[in-house]
Amino acid sequence: MENKLSILRKIIPDELEVLYRRYKLLKGIQFHQPVGRRNISNHLKISEKIVRREVEFLKNEHYLNVSASGMTITKQGKMLINDLEDIINDLEGLNNLQKKVQALLNCQKVIIVAGNADDDPYVKQYIGKAAGQELLTRSQHNSIVALTGGSTVYHVVNSIRETSSLSNLLVVPARGSLRTHVEYQANTLAALLAHKLNADYQLLNIPDNLSRKALESIRKEPEIHGVIDMILIADVLLFGIGNALEMADIRNLSDTVADFLIRRKAVGEALGYYFNKDGESVYTSRSIGIKLEQMLHLSYSIAVAGGANKAHAIISVRELFKKGCLVIDEGAAHEIIRILEH
Repeated sequence: MENKLSILRKIIPDELEVLYRRYKLLKGIQFHQPVGRRNISNHLKISEKIVRREVEFLKNEHYLNVSASGMTITKQGKMLINDLEDIINDLEGLNNLQKKVQALLNCQKVIIVAGNADDDPYVKQYIGKAAGQELLTRSQHNSIVALTGGSTVYHVVNSIRETSSLSNLLVVPARGSLRTHVEYQANTLAALLAHKLNADYQLLNIPDNLSRKALESIRKEPEIHGVIDMILIADVLLFGIGNALEMADIRNLSDTVADFLIRRKAVGEALGYYFNKDGESVYTSRSIGIKLEQMLHLSYSIAVAGGANKAHAIISVRELFKKGCLVIDEGAAHEIIRILEH
């Protein structure tokens, strides 16, 4: 396939550029629909003149609907996007990149989206969309879905459109939290996802970093104990990966703890656990929810992260998504390869 693509690049470079542009435009409209020409031009960094010309072509081919409320993708447009996805991934080298990262991390599945979230904030939305599709694929009737909080998980939930195709679905937060950004809390996201999937949900209304004595007391409450039982038998766990010191700052951990993390060379964080570059847990936040040893036995995990600066963190928590899927961007993928191959 690579040889064929190389030949295509030599013989029809202009036509491949058109293919890229139209695919990018269709994906962008699908993500932001309904959306106007000016907005999509700003989102995709394509001139309005080119957008106007390409929209006219796509509309005439019945891949787009254009109305007063904005542009939307037709059924034929959705089918075209799906058909083109593998071709575009091959052209951009994403399929080979996915296989390489998957082999290096020794995990079940890797999905890579184009771009680098460190440079383009919209890339997090594309990660969210890809992870959202994986979540829906893995969720079955009578499933239990557990999820953490965080900005990338927020984009996953936000990307999912309302559906009632799944029955008897239960959504639960993977850990208790009452953090500053309410919209990123696990409880908030669990309730929002449940609403979109027409599912039931249960909450863990517990702040981070209570004393151990207080946590043990709360853990014995029947309502809390019941939610924890549901987390432990979750069919799918969705979680974000963070840089250790950034997450310590977000969680308002003390300077003493931050210094301890530096001394122990912590680089990654997931579900309140902090890991060094060798994947060893060096510190655990006090919270109620799923425990590290329990996470390793869940049926399927979906880990999300974006940006080259997350590469060390992703590598440090790779045991957590070994039986599951990692959804990242090109920036993170190339940096993971650079680190592990050296």
